Amino acid sequence: MALLRVLPLAGIGFAAAAGAIALSAAPLKFAVVGLAAAFGGVGALIVGRLYRLTPLLLVALAVGLTVKLDVSFLQHFEAVGQYLPSIGGGAGLTVSVALLVAAALIVAKLTGLGEDAPGLRLDRPLVLTQLGFLIAGLLSLSNATDPAYLWFDTWRFAGLLLVSVAVSNLSEGDIRTLALAICALCLVQTAVAGLQYVSGSELGLSVLGEEQIVEENINFSAQRRAGGLKVHPNILGYYYEFVWPLALALALSRGPLLLRLAGAAGAASALVGVVLTLSRASWLTFPISAALLILLVYRDRLFSRTSLIVLGLLAVVGAVAALYAGPLIWERLTADDGGSAAQRGPLNAAALALFEQFPIFGVGLNNFGNQFAVLDRTGLSRLAGLFDRSNHVVHNLHILILTEVGVVGYAAFALVFGIGIARGFRAARRAQVGDPLAAIAAACAVGLIAHLLHGLVDPGFRLNLGIAELLYTGLGLIGRAVAASRAVASTGPIGAARARPERIPSSSGCRPSLAAYGDRP
Repeated sequence: MALLRVLPLAGIGFAAAAGAIALSAAPLKFAVVGLAAAFGGVGALIVGRLYRLTPLLLVALAVGLTVKLDVSFLQHFEAVGQYLPSIGGGAGLTVSVALLVAAALIVAKLTGLGEDAPGLRLDRPLVLTQLGFLIAGLLSLSNATDPAYLWFDTWRFAGLLLVSVAVSNLSEGDIRTLALAICALCLVQTAVAGLQYVSGSELGLSVLGEEQIVEENINFSAQRRAGGLKVHPNILGYYYEFVWPLALALALSRGPLLLRLAGAAGAASALVGVVLTLSRASWLTFPISAALLILLVYRDRLFSRTSLIVLGLLAVVGAVAALYAGPLIWERLTADDGGSAAQRGPLNAAALALFEQFPIFGVGLNNFGNQFAVLDRTGLSRLAGLFDRSNHVVHNLHILILTEVGVVGYAAFALVFGIGIARGFRAARRAQVGDPLAAIAAACAVGLIAHLLHGLVDPGFRLNLGIAELLYTGLGLIGRAVAASRAVASTGPIGAARARPERIPSSSGCRPSLAAYGDRP
């Protein structure tokens, strides 16, 4: 019996020793992520004895969506034309913090560990549309010259499905916790971006895959661009264009005061941060997102006395900010950009010519980069200039997907995002005006629209796993809001409020939540 008691401790000791040896020989990023995972796991187990783990996991999820915290195994760079080592799941078998948190949330739901309402609910449109895209990707195997890349991306999209399903099963209070954490971490993101922009240093974040500070050739002079915690300024622009509508929707909602204040702070920091990225496409999505959100979330209060006073104050603040940021923005939008915009057209034409060769199933999921220069008959992919590397991907998310998986795969992709957007708008219209959950659903739908619009001139989430996880988190939040709107429609507001899981006192045997404010109906 004594030996049985010692065995678990001995097993942990041997595992720790083996892990330490493996991490000592691994790259620094693996060591950092491995140590963070080990200490985070032990801390979660300790705190989990007293509290529900779900709020802690959601904070970890928000961190994973904000910071590039992932490691890739079985790296595959042998193919000619690999675009970027930090392509996310495309160049290896990638495990991220968001994926681990999603798996833990699903296990907790299935086992009822620390949950008031155990059991996993599968939102059919959310799951079936993503399975359809996975099947379309497998069909493109018929033309893929490097199946390894295809299987790596299949793993990636399966992980995104897991993330969206886990988020769609959260309680209303847990969704508020996640939204609050995302807004709070947006402040950290902007603080880091600001320090990078001012100092010209990447602040030692190369351990996460951070590049040196990017300098853009604008009007024949170098302009500094901040990448924050997202590796590259364009990736940071994607991040802000999705977080901005989420934070703004919370600020405009009728939720708890803490949630609205956090939303207002997050929205302000996103505005500041996106300026530092010098991402023109991201800038152009911000007014579109704001207009759509006001119509969806704030429509009945637009001309109230309080609203007019707030709008007046914001106009004054905006005018002062324009005095400082206006010249930089105007120069970026109008000045010479070193030929960056002029390269889009030729690259699009070369990619479309490649699509004409494989119109049904495409050249193969994640096989565009290593086949672009090989199969391009136009020669446009090898133009000299800014993009003089033959392995550069096309700067259009829609053409990239169309070329990789053909019309079949693009139709599946359009269903994933089109149905998600339509459901987000429907949930916002059906709920009471200003309802926090409906506002979050509307914001996620608007964020998806912003990303698809940006995708007309850039590759979008296909180049970064963290941005993909952020978008699919939005799809999960939309699915959760739709379920809530159905509950209201079937039972009425009073019945739905009674049906919401309440926090159970610790005396009943369940652990209390760390985010008690979010459990209020």
